[in-house]
Parts: sequence; structure tokens; C-alpha cells
Amino acid sequence: MKKIALNIASVLIIIALFYFLGREFLKNWSQIRSFPLHFDLLWLFWATAAYFITFFLLSIGWTLILKSLHYPISLTHAFLFFIITQPAKYIPGKIWIAVARMKFMHPLGIPNSVTLLSTGAEGVLEILAGSYISLVAILQIPGLGKFSVIGTIIISLLGVVLLIPKVFYAIINLYLKLAKREPIHATGHAKFAELLFLQIVYLIGMFGVGLAQVLFLKSFTHVSPHQFPLLISIGSFSYVASILAIFTPGGLGVREGIWYLALKGISAPHIAIIFALASRIWTVVAEALFLFIALPILWLEKRRNKKSLPHSPL
Repeated sequence: MKKIALNIASVLIIIALFYFLGREFLKNWSQIRSFPLHFDLLWLFWATAAYFITFFLLSIGWTLILKSLHYPISLTHAFLFFIITQPAKYIPGKIWIAVARMKFMHPLGIPNSVTLLSTGAEGVLEILAGSYISLVAILQIPGLGKFSVIGTIIISLLGVVLLIPKVFYAIINLYLKLAKREPIHATGHAKFAELLFLQIVYLIGMFGVGLAQVLFLKSFTHVSPHQFPLLISIGSFSYVASILAIFTPGGLGVREGIWYLALKGISAPHIAIIFALASRIWTVVAEALFLFIALPILWLEKRRNKKSLPHSPL
């Protein structure tokens, strides 16, 4: 009954999100229809390149997590597996990326439990990094004065405290418990220095997530340089929200709603709704493109490895 109730609640929330976005779309339809939607191909290229580089950075983070769990894999494998399994996030349920990764990791001798653990740890580090970027950006709003400096220092110190292994793994295991996954035992704990470096990698990665979305926005409308920090933080926050939104696959509706509400306060509402919808289409297309690039590379690598195996004597 509990599972049925959660499923019903999830469906109702998704319907509410899409009703809200649909209503706003219809409300601004006349401006949307008359808007000259032309993409600057150079900015669109840089947005897609930034998104691709971000995936590479996040795959580095995943590699480091696996190494800390004493199951290292090559960065090439991690990057290819990361890209190939991204579309699984659009399947209802937050476990499907991990399940898709198992298919590729198991032949390398990586237990399914370790793949689940690494994916859970990855989610927590992304949430922490995106939250730091968002909070620090909010503190830079004009008018906060000295509190912006003090607040940034407090957030930085809090971030360091959260990386103390006992504290960090308590948070990780709480997340894993809520996701009904196995906890990480003390033998799998990384050192503080390793966690600090790992968090820095994810901070850069989550900054890249926000930057890629802002570059996409700039590909079809004007964006002032002074707006970049705030917009990047919105992009990072929307990504965090899509991870936390367990009721919707891939954060569908959640990320778009956040962008619309944030953008309509600093630009025209029709620009906000166009970006909210167009950016989702762009990310799906970009991820599909990355997938079709990665699959042949992985296939060629497997074929080359088979050819390099010694033949059995007759």
C-alpha cells in the first residue's frame, strides 16, 4: 500500500508540474510564436562542448570513488560507461543508471553492490557540490554586504567538516538507506585528503553543468556577463533538484520549473518558458549524440581486446 501511495503521489506531482508548465506555455503563446528563435551555432557548439567536458569531469569523480572502494577501473572505461548509461535516468526510478552500469562493470569483476555504492556516493557528492555553488552565489546578491563574505566562509568551513570521513560516510549511508542500498563499511572509507580532492572535482563538474546551460541560453538570446554567476548557480541547483526529485525520471518538469521561475524574474516570461523546454530537448539530444559516439568506441575496444587474446594451440 505504501508503494502504491508513493506511485500515485509521484504521478500527481508530475501531472501538476506539467500542468503548470503547460499553462505558462499557453499563457505566453503569442510571444513565444512571434519570438525569432535562431541559434548561434558557435555558442551552441560551446554549450555542447562544455556539457561533454562536464561528463568527463564527473566520470573522473566516479573513477576516484571506485578507487576509494578498492575497485579501480580505467578512466577510459569509466568515461564510456558514464556516457552510455546517462539515458537510463529517464526511466522511472532512480536506480536505473546503476543497473545499466552493472551490465558493463560486472564483466570487469566489479560486484553489483560496489556499482550501487559508487553511484550512491556520486549522487551525494553532486548534491553537496551543487548546493555549495548555489548558496555561495545567493550570498553574492547586492545588499548582503559583509554577510556575503562571512556566509561564504561559513559554507566553506561547513563543507570541510562534512568531508571528515566519519561525517561524510554517515551522510552517504543515510542516503543509501533511503535508497534501500547497502551501506559503505569502514573498510571502504577514503581519507580526508582523498575526499577533499574528490569534492573539488565535483565542484568543478557541477560548475560545468551550470555553465553549459547558460551557454545554451546565450545561443539564442542575450545574456549579460554579470548574470553568468547567478545563472550558473541556478543551473547547478536545478541539477541537484533533479537528483533529489525521486518522483520524476531525470528530473523532468522539476528542472524546467526551477529555470522558468528563476528566469522570468530577470527576463521576459516567454524567454523563460522557451529556455525551460528547449534546454531539456538540447540535453536529451546531446546525451543521445554522446551515446552514439561512445558505443562504437566501446565496441571497437572490445573487438581489439578479443583479437589481442592468445589463440589456443590446436
